[in-house]
Amino acid sequence: MEIKGINSNIDKEWYSFQKIMKENLESNSSLLNTINSYLLDNKGKQIRPLLSILSAKACGQANELSVTCAVVAEMIHTATLLHDDVADNASYRRGAPTVQTTFSPAASILTGDYWLAKALSLLVKNPNPQILGFFTKTVEDLSEGELFQMQKADSLDTTEEDYYNIIYRKTASLFVAAIKSAVYSVGTNKEILVSMERYAYHLGIAFQIRDDIFDYMPQLNTGKPAGGDIKEKKITLPLICALNSATSEERGSLMVLMRETIDDERLVNEANSLIEKYSGIQLAQKALLGHCQSAEDALSVLNESVYKSDLVKLARYVGDREV
Repeated sequence: MEIKGINSNIDKEWYSFQKIMKENLESNSSLLNTINSYLLDNKGKQIRPLLSILSAKACGQANELSVTCAVVAEMIHTATLLHDDVADNASYRRGAPTVQTTFSPAASILTGDYWLAKALSLLVKNPNPQILGFFTKTVEDLSEGELFQMQKADSLDTTEEDYYNIIYRKTASLFVAAIKSAVYSVGTNKEILVSMERYAYHLGIAFQIRDDIFDYMPQLNTGKPAGGDIKEKKITLPLICALNSATSEERGSLMVLMRETIDDERLVNEANSLIEKYSGIQLAQKALLGHCQSAEDALSVLNESVYKSDLVKLARYVGDREV
């Protein structure tokens, strides 16, 4: 699916989104402006603001507040990536050197702080207690999710329930805020708001499962090296599915390797072998498609429109995407 084809259905709002974001990121610091330009030149697919605007238009008349919600969602997302790259010591993102590599770790952290501050400043300029609450809860969830994942990487006892808790907080929660805030901004009824929150939840969960599957598929050109999760001792769904079927000896052997090895390639190979033996990728893919279908089902309350159709396409895209 071509994302640009969907953007063309919301040209006016998308232009406003880009304009508002660029204007609000301008700074008196030439270094900060240089880093911001670098980030905007190496932006991703901007799924979250796209979902914000489409959801607003599928549920009512999109307005300036709707577009502001889209901007805030993208600013918060970018801030978390800038912080994550330092925490993970990541050299590349989306196939390009990270800010921490190109400039410095301190620059990455401080730029992330700036984007987060600008996001919150935009919310204050357009005061709405409900929408402010949606996003501040997400910032809380994002922090807790990352810390809980660090805790589980240390204890190496991540259960499937833990995994879903982590990915809700660190990924799906921002999908929920991006969509729920935009839908709220057009004054829709409670039934639609609840259904769109359900769409956002399942889509966000599916999106992260897809990323976690990618980490065990080195043949795909995803813009980041494969095997990163297991090297960082992050136990994600493909491995959890395999471990659920593995023998106690196989599970114990891998845990010992994760705790003690200094040979990352051996660790990656052992994890991949276990996942292949017990169909970990296929089982994770089945869960992914289930969440995509649940997201699509949640849209049944909406009237038919090109925007609803695009939301359906995005749910199917998350299930099928290869980058």
